[in-house]
Amino acid sequence: MAARRRAEEMRERVVLGEFGVRNVHTTDFPGNYPGYDDAWDQQRFEEGFRVDVVREEEDALEFDMVGIDAAIANAFRRILLAEVPTMAVEKVFVYNNTSIVQDEILAHRLGLIPIRADPRLFEYRNQGEKHGLWGAWVQVLGLCWSCTFIVSEFCVEDVLILYICDFPAFAGG
Repeated sequence: MAARRRAEEMRERVVLGEFGVRNVHTTDFPGNYPGYDDAWDQQRFEEGFRVDVVREEEDALEFDMVGIDAAIANAFRRILLAEVPTMAVEKVFVYNNTSIVQDEILAHRLGLIPIRADPRLFEYRNQGEKHGLWGAWVQVLGLCWSCTFIVSEFCVEDVLILYICDFPAFAGG
């Protein structure tokens, strides 16, 4: 009987212990535990699954999905992230990088910065449309790192804090 109780705990409970979390893996699939019928049942899923809205605002929604496998919830999260329109740096042309940061790392980090901008103010290329290097689709961002006025203006305790609004942007062309 104790073994069955232990199996029930492993199947149904996530345990927060002193040195870590136990029982985090999904084990409710057929054949994993002898004597248990773990075949998927839609009625049982509908009874156990629910979505709890935690916070709802004009441009944000926070919710909890209860009674669903973590892998399915993560797939849902990835789909939502992929469908949210965002703007970011796509291509970086580096001219005379004298820092210790490699060009590829710098370009990758710039691509991770989300840009808050009105997409209606940008011109987009159509599929297959080609422009020159400085066509209308290029936004040129520049920053003078050697200018002590700019650096000292944003410098707090030897830490340089830069935001996307600190980059003087203008349309190339």
